[in-house]
Parts: sequence; structure tokens; C-alpha cells
Amino acid sequence: MLSAAENMNVLMDAWELMVRRFPDATLERDAGVFSLFGHLPLPFLNISVIEHPTPRAADFRAALGVTKRRAAACRYGSLVAVCGEWMPGDGQDLIASEGYTLALNMTGMDSGQLLPARRPAPQMEYRRVADPATATDLAMVNAQAYGMQPDLFKCICNLLLWQPEETSFGFVGYADGRAVTTSATFPVRNCLYVALVATLPEAHGRGYAEAVMRHAIEYGMTKTGLTRAALHASDMGRPLYRSMGFEASGQVALLGPK
Repeated sequence: MLSAAENMNVLMDAWELMVRRFPDATLERDAGVFSLFGHLPLPFLNISVIEHPTPRAADFRAALGVTKRRAAACRYGSLVAVCGEWMPGDGQDLIASEGYTLALNMTGMDSGQLLPARRPAPQMEYRRVADPATATDLAMVNAQAYGMQPDLFKCICNLLLWQPEETSFGFVGYADGRAVTTSATFPVRNCLYVALVATLPEAHGRGYAEAVMRHAIEYGMTKTGLTRAALHASDMGRPLYRSMGFEASGQVALLGPK
């Protein structure tokens, strides 16, 4: 199981790997805050991470102030990642007073060995993201899965996120010729980081997400030789990952402006 610090380091390294692939990306790391801005419409690719414990209210408030100043330099919306264990006792009140609100609760999770599948894999075709068509399918499935505007995801309807191909393993699952689910893995800090797990809302409950995720992990492990996988789960995804053998390693609050 990862420590809180390891959990945050994996998150930062994974986002750095992804964000650096976009031509207008800027990275700034000082004052206890690591800002990784792709300068893209998709808020998840513009993120500031408070990278050290801030048990004192004054330190936490100062770090949030840094994130607000950095966000002002990005013409698109951005988010802030905060380790739940690193906040002061009145952290939630301070978050609200600084103009932030909880956008997404995430749980860091990792696994050294996946448990066997609970049921046979559904009939599905897996296509690796290797051209604009599959990249677009992955982007649009994620937009629908997370209830976000498709226009926000147009910035990843290309191959920027998927180069170089030896460190990018994105897959789309197709049922009856239709893109219904996605998953991707990236080698980060001696583990395989799992991201972009999504399934169309009307296709839930059929085992698609688990199947495409297992496919992406197995493919990535074969290509890299890595044997441990890590991810940051939404509350909705956490039961699935736990059933696959992932164990929780810490909470991360993803904050957005009120």
C-alpha cells in the first residue's frame, strides 16, 4: 500500500507525464505548489497540487492563495488537488473561505496483483488509441460518462496524449461496433498508472469497464515489465477497483472554484 506522500507523488508524476505532451503546457513548482497547466479547455489538464503537508491553517491558506494566483494566469478553468491527510483540522472551512468547493473526491489506490475476474468478460473488441478516430472515441465516451460538454474534450481528439506510443497505452472497447468504454495506462514511478476509465451511462452493469481496464493493464505490464498498478478512483468507481484487488492509500480532494 502506498503512503500518503507516495500517493501524491504518483498523482503528480502521472499528470506531469500527460500535461507535458501538449504544446502550450507550463509547469511551475515552488512555494509548496506544483502547477501543471496544459492551457486547455478541459479542467482536468490544468491542475495545481499542494505537494506537502500543511497542518497549520496559515500554511494551508497560503498554499491556496498560490493556487489562485496561478489559476489567474490560465485562460481556462483549473482545479486544485489536496491530500486529505495533509489538511488542517478546519481545512474544509478554509477551502470554502478561499472560494473553493469540492469538485471530486478521489481515493488513491494501488495493487500488486489483480484478483481474478468475477465473471466472464463481455463480448467486445478492443482497439488501441493509434489514430484520431480512436482518440476521438475515447474523448467522447469520457465526456458522456462524466456528464461534461463534448467541446471540452476536443483538445484530446488527437494523438498528442498518446505519444510516445511506448509509454501510452489507451484502449477503447467496442460493443456491436459502438464505442462504449475506455481505459488507459501510463508507466509512472515504477508502477502502471490507470486513467481515463469511463463507460457510457446506458452501458453500465455489463462488465465493460472492468474488461477494458484489465486489457489496458495487462497490455501495459507486458510492454513495460511493471507489476504494480495505481490509480485515483472516484467514489463511483471505487467499489469496482476494490473488487479487482486495489487497496486504498489515501484521499485526495479535487477542488474547483465556487
